[in-house]
Amino acid sequence: GFEGQDGRACTGCAEGKYKEVNGSGVCSKCAAGEYLNRTDGSACLRCPVNTYSMMGSDDISDCTCNVGFEGSDGAACAACVMGTFKAANGSGTCSACGSGSYQNRTAASGCESCPSNTYSLTGSDDISDCICNVGFEGWDGAACTACSEGTYKLVNGSGACSDCAAGTYLNKTEGSGCLSCPSHTYSLMGSDDISDCICNVGFEGQDGLACTACVMGKYKGVNGSGSCSDCGAGTYLNVTGGSVCVGCPTNTDSLVAGDAITDCICNVG
Repeated sequence: GFEGQDGRACTGCAEGKYKEVNGSGVCSKCAAGEYLNRTDGSACLRCPVNTYSMMGSDDISDCTCNVGFEGSDGAACAACVMGTFKAANGSGTCSACGSGSYQNRTAASGCESCPSNTYSLTGSDDISDCICNVGFEGWDGAACTACSEGTYKLVNGSGACSDCAAGTYLNKTEGSGCLSCPSHTYSLMGSDDISDCICNVGFEGQDGLACTACVMGKYKGVNGSGSCSDCGAGTYLNVTGGSVCVGCPTNTDSLVAGDAITDCICNVG
């Protein structure tokens, strides 16, 4: 515990240093992970469990928590629980893993990233907490794939993508909702382009555009981009948007494209 030259007065080792044998040697610094808070020391003291100190430390407060452990300086430290981490030595507390990451072991210095196209809440402690993003489908804890065109998924989770409903479409992947067809058009379930929206019965126009009603005296009996047709002779139609013409009363006749019952006139005789 003392240093100096043989035959002369010796001085005590300073705090943070020790000398364990008699002789003229010099005092040595306490090793990392040890400390000595008194002079004349012949041995250093170990830091509390799960703590660390620099070489030559002279007080127990120099023993700070290891990476992945939390607690007060100079006291034994506890491991970060699952879902938390601590990246530096010191007395700071463990932090929750951020959203989109997880940690399924204790005493961690960092968190693991969730698989592609998945999401997790803050503090997640297992890969199964990573669930598919909106617009993606797959299993919890695994990489997820984008919803294809014509399908969508509104919520996070392991559910499958759903077909767009009739009368809607979606022309991109990763969809969280479908788009409504233009006015007076119709599409089949799972449609993946606006051109799948075709004119309703009784309406005419181009695929993918808003359609207009057939005028009185004309009709259209099928969905699609075709034009409205004139009502035939002997029939009439007195409403717009018609899908079929009305026959004239018995023993009457009308010209093509009749648009009122008064167009039906008595036959000869």
